[in-house]
Amino acid sequence: MSQFPMHRTPLRDSVRLHTALPTAGPDPLIGLAVDDRPLTLDPDQGHLLVATGAGGGTTTVLRSLAAQALARGARADFLDLRHAEHAWAHGLPDSRHLTNVAAIHDHLLLTANALREQTPVLGAGWASRHVLVIEELSTLVAELRQYWTRTRPETQLEEAPGVEALELLLQAGRAYGVTVLAGDAGGTIPGSGAHGPAAFATRILGHVSWTTWRRAAADAPAPPYSEIPGRLHLVTRDTKPTSFQALHLTSGEARALAAPESAGRARRECA
Repeated sequence: MSQFPMHRTPLRDSVRLHTALPTAGPDPLIGLAVDDRPLTLDPDQGHLLVATGAGGGTTTVLRSLAAQALARGARADFLDLRHAEHAWAHGLPDSRHLTNVAAIHDHLLLTANALREQTPVLGAGWASRHVLVIEELSTLVAELRQYWTRTRPETQLEEAPGVEALELLLQAGRAYGVTVLAGDAGGTIPGSGAHGPAAFATRILGHVSWTTWRRAAADAPAPPYSEIPGRLHLVTRDTKPTSFQALHLTSGEARALAAPESAGRARRECA
């Protein structure tokens, strides 16, 4: 395994595969903080929410993390209503794309119901994880509610079953091997009135409005604005925001990393 780069900087302006720490190792790299300190995503940390605003890097962060999770043996389902954001993973083993709301609705119900038949897997690593990648969380929730209204107009349910299933996965899925990697420009979280922010123990924010910051990270003060692309802020429970430079994988690099040959090598090196 290669070592850390010899040249260190207070905070890099970019983080690429050849300038970051090795992509092997037990957990996916989120980015590098001051003095090249790596920030990684432990599967037991909980779900991840990315709120960067339009063009702020949400897709890049989700792509980079999903590719690394696949390389470590995870399964990944991309709930991608826009069809194109994660085309890099089409056809990869252990990767599934759901691009219409009816299929996503059914898949969420099946995934949530399957929790009853599973046993806790905390501490088992990424090879045991089932990752759900959601590009636009609030858009998906709205579409699920509209779908249920159209298809079940006489229902007396207060909430769409697809949304309820998603909320259940956010509440209980972590212990049973489900990790949600979600993006939302406004930092909106389903069920936020009761337990929303707690569902995402790890949050990544860019230059967002004060309202969005308070919605997604009310427990942490907002840091100063940076014009550097990819300069984001990591917020976890009981910690102050940590400024970092996000790892940037292109679509081609993400696919190459998650491809069977590369993924097999990464799993062997992590073992």
